[in-house]
Amino acid sequence: MCDEAKCHKQEQMSVCIRYTKHFEVYERFIGFLNVSEKQDAETLVNAILNFLKLCKLDQVPIVGQSYDGANVMSGRQGGVQTKMKIHYPYATYIHCMAHKLNLIVVDMCKNVKVSSNFELTYYLYNKSTVNL
Repeated sequence: MCDEAKCHKQEQMSVCIRYTKHFEVYERFIGFLNVSEKQDAETLVNAILNFLKLCKLDQVPIVGQSYDGANVMSGRQGGVQTKMKIHYPYATYIHCMAHKLNLIVVDMCKNVKVSSNFELTYYLYNKSTVNL
C-alpha cells in the first residue's frame, strides 16, 4: 500500500505492507520514500522496487497492491499498478478503501447540509463503518 503526500517542499510516499502469519492479518508501516524529483509512474515504481530490495522484501511474492485513484497510480495503460504487474504478475490492484471513504465524505459534505460537525461524526461512525 502506497500513498503520496506533500511535506513542506518534499513529496513523500508512505509504504505499508499487509501480510498473514498463522492465519492472522498484520499491517505494518515500513517507511517513507522521498519522491520529490519526479512523480511519474516509472519513477514511482523504481522507487518502490528499490525500497523493497533495500528492505530485503523484493523476493517476497506480492499478491495485492493498493493506491489512491490518481491516474499515475491506478492507470491501466501506464500507471504504477500496471507497471508493478510486470514484476509481480499476481499483484491485483485494489483502490484503497480509506481513499474511497474520503471521496464519499467529501462528496457528502458538498451535497448535504449538516447542522453540526457532531451530527456528521455520529453519522459516519455509526452508519459508514468500514471493516478492514
